Amino acid sequence: MGPYIYTPSSAYSAPSANGTLSKEGLPVALEVTEPLLQKFLDGMARLEADLVRRWTTLERQGTRSRAE
Repeated sequence: MGPYIYTPSSAYSAPSANGTLSKEGLPVALEVTEPLLQKFLDGMARLEADLVRRWTTLERQGTRSRAE
């Protein structure tokens, strides 16, 4: 995101709690963008988990093929 740093709210915080966005150490208002950024980060986490699962499956299949 360039000079911006986004820190999501804690999983244990209140549902109305927002993450923080800063640029060069100064806060940026998140009234609209926080839910969108959180949705994006959640989607990226799901994609990462799916890729790890698929890579692990492929590695196991490759190991079995070589052993046979």
